[in-house]
Amino acid sequence: MVGMILVLGIVTVLLTSGLDRVVDWLAFLPGIVASLMLICVGAYGRTAKSAHRLALCAIGIGIMMGFTAFASIFIFALFPLHNPLIDRHLMAVDAIVGYDWAHATETLSAYPTLAVALRYLYNSSLLQMGLLIVILGSLDRQAALHRFLFVGMLSLIMAVVIWVLWPSIGPSGFATLAPEVQARTGLVASTQMGAYLIALVETGPQVISPAVITGVVAFPSYHIIMALMVWWYSRGTLAVLPAAIAMIGMVPATLTHGGHHLVDLLAGAVVFTVCAWVAASVIPLEIPRQSAATA
Repeated sequence: MVGMILVLGIVTVLLTSGLDRVVDWLAFLPGIVASLMLICVGAYGRTAKSAHRLALCAIGIGIMMGFTAFASIFIFALFPLHNPLIDRHLMAVDAIVGYDWAHATETLSAYPTLAVALRYLYNSSLLQMGLLIVILGSLDRQAALHRFLFVGMLSLIMAVVIWVLWPSIGPSGFATLAPEVQARTGLVASTQMGAYLIALVETGPQVISPAVITGVVAFPSYHIIMALMVWWYSRGTLAVLPAAIAMIGMVPATLTHGGHHLVDLLAGAVVFTVCAWVAASVIPLEIPRQSAATA
């Protein structure tokens, strides 16, 4: 997985250079350096201090941070997009089953306390993943942790490939919501965000920096993938019940605050299932301690 990060980093640098993208590398540097330091600290703790569980936590967090940083730059280097957006088609599919994002958001605005709770839940996805890494590492659940990290990386790669081929930004860029509805819900995927996403699709950012990074991959939904990951790999721990509750709550949170089509969530569930199967196939359930110590 560290090798995957290195490859992604090299590809990202080559891509941004080849496409003449302007990247504020200094702004991304602290996160990249922090991820490298965590991996080094974990390796030192494992080899010199026999702190195996601390090593699992540190290396796991470092891998997640490093891959996320380079993946964000890579995705934004792809703007502007060349393939046409498929949102109109996805909205037509949603209409068949009677789902409409604007109507769902207007309904949510009648329950402002629930809307705020769902907003916090929606924004907690990366925190949930980080906490689960610490839990699995502290419990010495090596196989579950390795599978969790691998699925996170592989599913993001798959999601981006699908999104590049059939890009979408969600319904927020195509629907109209009353200002009071957006105010009562504290909507994350507001119509202003939708307009920003359309601008990214058409012209791309002038400078790629942490300030412009936001969620752009709508189909399939990566938020649902993360929620499923946290629930699935928390099995066998005390975190499984809170993870299950969070996963259920993430469905309406992703649909409304995430500005997603219903089919985005279904596609995300399919991507997760495929990646979880691949991880279970390539990573053994029992990892010999001697092999882990020398990894």
